[in-house]
Amino acid sequence: MEFFLQGLDYQIWSCIEEGDLLVTNEKDKWTEDDKKKISLNYKAKSILCCALCKKEFNRISACKSSIEMWEKLRITYEGTDKVKETRIDILVAQYERFQMRPGESITQM
Repeated sequence: MEFFLQGLDYQIWSCIEEGDLLVTNEKDKWTEDDKKKISLNYKAKSILCCALCKKEFNRISACKSSIEMWEKLRITYEGTDKVKETRIDILVAQYERFQMRPGESITQM
């Protein structure tokens, strides 16, 4: 997804990674640059929403920004840093306990 978004427009990926581009002017005083920023923010949200199935869309539909959507999806599928560390520890422990039993052939192992 990251490469796809960067390929479309690197600024869209920046909106997702760093947060929405800020516009400080009121709506009736928007400049062309402000309109471009708003457009990029909405494109980022739109692409994320369109790329998901209904179940995943429902999970992020209440989010206000693209960075919030991305973070919710990242935590859902990758977990927090503590969860990742725990998974690594479990896999290392399983690997260290892995050994051939007496009388077992390589194919049986």
